[in-house]
Amino acid sequence: MKVGCEASFSLALAEAAEDWQGELRVQGMLSCSIFAKGSGVFLYFETASECLEWEWPTTCLQMLETWPGDGGTQRYAVPILDIYHDGEPETREARENGGRERIGMLARLNPLKYSSYIFYHYALQEEKPSCFNPTYMIGAHENLIFSYHERPSPVFEHGATRRRWLAPIAPENWHDVMQSHFIPWSESEQGLVLWEKMDTLLSY
Repeated sequence: MKVGCEASFSLALAEAAEDWQGELRVQGMLSCSIFAKGSGVFLYFETASECLEWEWPTTCLQMLETWPGDGGTQRYAVPILDIYHDGEPETREARENGGRERIGMLARLNPLKYSSYIFYHYALQEEKPSCFNPTYMIGAHENLIFSYHERPSPVFEHGATRRRWLAPIAPENWHDVMQSHFIPWSESEQGLVLWEKMDTLLSY
């Protein structure tokens, strides 16, 4: 978002939400959650197909900065690199039973640990699917990593191991190994703050 436009953007999004949601649903959008941290906006979409073309509401677009790169073209959104899915994708209708909180969180990845982070998460995804929360996913753009999950966790059957190696790769002391992969946001009495929960601007 442009400097100083955070409150105005949130208001414009709320005012355009009903019409915009209708447009997105016609294009195959099953669910949409929009989160913010500071001036950054993160979108989580579930769609009926892999191909979806969408645009921001005009009033919101006017308050967004263009994202650099990609040959100098004006971009108001960029895709994230898919790093991890705890469970197999499920349609919104398959798990919708109301009252579930949708959570978006943000962390900063140590650039020197980028490949290690992806390597371990791929191993965990293959060795122990659905070990945490089947809605949990992680994506990355540059050194920012975004996660999404729903709480309470929907109940699905735990998936069978997808791949087997000669020996397990995912470490048993997972959280200890992961800590060095992050650039902390801050430090609290409970320790280093690695993930921060974002504000939810819109969810349907």
